[in-house]
Amino acid sequence: MKQIILNVSENKYNFFVELIKSLDFVKTSNTDFEISEEEKNIVRRRIKNSKPQDIKSWDEVSESFRLK
Repeated sequence: MKQIILNVSENKYNFFVELIKSLDFVKTSNTDFEISEEEKNIVRRRIKNSKPQDIKSWDEVSESFRLK
């Protein structure tokens, strides 16, 4: 299976989604979501209070998830 990511202008979005949904062989998923101000503030506070020595790269973190 292949995945395609498209950027569609706002004024054509509804038309495009309806068109894609009409194709039996296409599976769609909704990736639109909103982040509340409260959630944004939590992240900002965590960034502000973080210490450089406690920050790990994604490679370090993802390595800890791998099964051995």
